[in-house]
Amino acid sequence: ATPFPDLHSKTLVVTDNATLAIQTGNVGKHIHRNADEIQFIIEGSGSMWLGSERKDFKPGTLLIIPRGTPHQGQIVSSGPVKSIAIKIPPQAPDDTVFVD
Repeated sequence: ATPFPDLHSKTLVVTDNATLAIQTGNVGKHIHRNADEIQFIIEGSGSMWLGSERKDFKPGTLLIIPRGTPHQGQIVSSGPVKSIAIKIPPQAPDDTVFVD
């Protein structure tokens, strides 16, 4: 089974310094070795794991995920969940590492 069974991402902007995408769905526990991630929730509510903390979110929530920080998909209380995802610098294809 894939760690990203329900994640859907549509990249909207790519520059030399960052990428911006719209994301929906869920994701397994992982880190990004070289990219910081910023998630701005635009639809839905629930919580996600960020490091060892469970973070609640709702529309308007800004989640900052520093590179190397384990994070895991959502526990949805009102969905679907949609976010704007910004990766700085642009995420390389091999930047995602799954963790237990």
